[in-house]
Parts: sequence; structure tokens; C-alpha cells
Amino acid sequence: MNQNGQMDRLGARPLIRRQSCAQGTESFSVVPSQVSGMDYLRDPKLFKGMAFSLEERQTLGIHGLLPPRIKTQEEMAEHSMRNLRRFQDPLNKYMYMIELLERNEKLFYKVLSENTEELMPIEYTPTVGLACQKFGLAFKRPKGLFISIHDKGHVYDVLKNWPEQDVRCIVVTDGERILGLGDLGAQGMGIPVGKLALNTAIAGIPPSQTLPITLDVGTNRQELLDDVDYIGLRHKRVTGQEYDDFIDEFMQAVVRRYGQNTLIQFEDFGNHNAFRFLEKYRDKYCTFNDDIQGTASVALAGVLAGLKATNTKLKDHTFLFQGAGEAALGIANLIGMAMEKREGVPYKEAIKRVWLKDSRGLIVKDRPEGGISVHKAPFAHEH
Repeated sequence: MNQNGQMDRLGARPLIRRQSCAQGTESFSVVPSQVSGMDYLRDPKLFKGMAFSLEERQTLGIHGLLPPRIKTQEEMAEHSMRNLRRFQDPLNKYMYMIELLERNEKLFYKVLSENTEELMPIEYTPTVGLACQKFGLAFKRPKGLFISIHDKGHVYDVLKNWPEQDVRCIVVTDGERILGLGDLGAQGMGIPVGKLALNTAIAGIPPSQTLPITLDVGTNRQELLDDVDYIGLRHKRVTGQEYDDFIDEFMQAVVRRYGQNTLIQFEDFGNHNAFRFLEKYRDKYCTFNDDIQGTASVALAGVLAGLKATNTKLKDHTFLFQGAGEAALGIANLIGMAMEKREGVPYKEAIKRVWLKDSRGLIVKDRPEGGISVHKAPFAHEH
């Protein structure tokens, strides 16, 4: 208490910026609330490191709790990059970036957005694949939302536990086909986290409006089930109607919680489910599959640039894909659609210029080796 019987500090007083009419400069005022000065040091969304000004430090009651030097965000970003470049191992660089995100969110996104070319291979592929494999061993603090098959019937209640109210963009995986690594179960969480970090750094989506989600229905990889550090459910994958009902409930819960216009991006689902869900939900929800549609749009853009450079048309070329997974089939379909829309070639005629080769060889009609799924069948031409 001071001499007037008033508290010297209210403990919980966030800064409110206001423009000074007299000097035209930014000033600060404080109001009582539920956020204390210590929260500014502990919460990565509020923490600014040594960039707190002297006025901020005194107002928040954290003066003396930080070194006396006051740095700019630019100086702190340069310091972070110097630290990062000390590491030779990409996984160590990935862990440094994750620790920076857990410590100082604003600085993390500044560093990532200003050094995207250097850091994209660290924050996402290829390093994120190794990070997913080591996810259980390296797990420190939770990121994103884990919804398990055992939450079936209560998915909406789990979604309500996420602290942000205005979510606009969700990236969701069930971990069945993580990159080229196969079934990583709940440890596939690194993919939604990494993808949304890039969405913020490159597209400017506020991180508070993003939500990474892993739907844990088990894993069929025995080495994970036997791994003492595995963080997911320890049983084989749930499939069939129970799995489909779980996904249906999840989609309905997202719309109920965040609204019909919330983007639900499917990422790294197994081939058999990825195509099925895309067809099932594309006309009912704001959704797309990044592996099928996102990759295809970027690949087609490259093809169209090549056509411009060579002064040719799509119908002048024959396309052969090494592989027939989600990405290859997505690109192949989009090439057919582009040929129809841009050059007037009927779709069925257009895809006759597109060939695919999978693990059993060239996909042709009545192939003795079989293995031609319903999604590969349109590309199984006479040969």
C-alpha cells in the first residue's frame, strides 16, 4: 500500500496502447485484469524477451527480472539465427525452432517469415519427417489437439477445450501416411503443426486462428506399439463403420464449434481414405486435401509455365508419372481438367495422354499384375 492507502501494483495489468494527442507518440496505460506481469514472462504469446521497453517492464512489475539491456526485435531475430546456424544436424535446428516457438511466438514467426527459404526445409519437409519419427522421444509440451477414437461421442467437448474461440483454419491428420514414411500414428502431429506454422509465416494467417489436430485411431506399425516412448493409443487402427462415424462426428463438431466457413484441410491420410473423404465432404464442408489438390495445383502451375516458355500446349505432350499415389493421381486429374478447360479437349480424351507407373509397373488396361484401384482405373489405357 502507498500513503494514500492504494495498492502500488495491481499485479494483473495488461498494457493498453493509446496515441498521445500532444506528442503524436505511443503511450501506455494499465487496467486491472486477470493477466499479471509474470504471465508476460511465461506465456509465449505475450513474451517479448529482451524487447520489453523500460516503461513496459516497470508497468508490468517485471523490471529487474530481465537483463537491463533492451533489444529490438531485429536484434533478437539476428541472435536467433546465429544460434540456429551453430547446429549442423537438421533435427537439432528443428528442435531449436520448436523451443523458440514455445518461448517467444512473435519472434519465432518473425524469424521464420524473414528466413523462409533457409528454414522451410527445417520447419517442414524433409526434416519434419524425422521429427515425427522422434516425436515421442522429443515430446516436451503439447502442440495442437489430440482427439482419439475413444472420444467418439464427445468430440465436440474435446474441441471446446481448445482455448481459442475464433479458429479459421484446421489442418488434420490421422497419421496413416506421413510423407513417405507410412503409418506414424499420433506422432504425425508434426505435420499439422509445421504446415500451419508456414501458413502463418507465408500467408499471414494469425496463429490464434489456426488449429493443428491429430485424430488418433491407433497404428498398425508394430515398432511404434512396442516403443516405450510412443505417445498414441497402443492398439491397431480402428477401421470400417466405426472409423467413418468418428470422422463424421469430427466434421460436424468443427462446424458446430467454429462455423461452416472454417477450412478443414486433410493431410497425410491413407490413399484409400483420402480420395473417399474428398468426394464425401467436398460439397458439404469448406475442405480440401492438400496431398491431392494442393500438390496438384502447384505442379500444374509449373507445367503451365513450361508451356509458356516452350510455346506449346498441354495436348502436345504426353505425361508419365513415376508413382500413382495421392499426389500423382491429383496432378494427373488436374492436367486432364486443365486440358479440357483451356484447350477444349474432352476429359476422357485428355487423360489418354497421361500415364502412371506404380510399384507393379506401368498401369495399363487388364494388367496381369492387377493392383488397379478405382482411382487408377481411368488411367489404365490400352497398350
